[in-house]
Amino acid sequence: MRSIQLFLCLLVISCSGQKGVPQDKAHSSVQKSGELQLILADNYSGVEQSEFQIVRDAKTLKNFFLQINRTRKPGLPIPEVDFSKELLLIYCAGTTRGVGGAALLLIKDSQDSIVVGPKELTPSKKEVTYVTTTPFSIYKMLLTPKEISFQQLK
Repeated sequence: MRSIQLFLCLLVISCSGQKGVPQDKAHSSVQKSGELQLILADNYSGVEQSEFQIVRDAKTLKNFFLQINRTRKPGLPIPEVDFSKELLLIYCAGTTRGVGGAALLLIKDSQDSIVVGPKELTPSKKEVTYVTTTPFSIYKMLLTPKEISFQQLK
């Protein structure tokens, strides 16, 4: 009986020792202002022309997912976003041949503006297929008062 009490006492002490984690280490994964974080990418959006969109509210995000989930059963789930703290950048690459698509990258982050643009992703030789795709990617970043613009790279 005494050994059980000792074990329970040690268990309680060890569990309460985990509460003192410093805040700066607990939130080390918090993204910086202007940093893009990929939250979803897929090869089929149904959007045939290259398109860039800034999403600042849940209604716009829902409308985008209604469009890409038209032919999916089951559809892709809508990511949860706190629009009071974050915004989303959606890039649809348009119709492409083969799997690869494009990713967004930060081109310039100045005091009053942020410029993003696509970086073409080339598949490895093993992944080369001759399929028509309409890839898209969704990125999350912290809410910012800066003007965000899109620049097609040449």
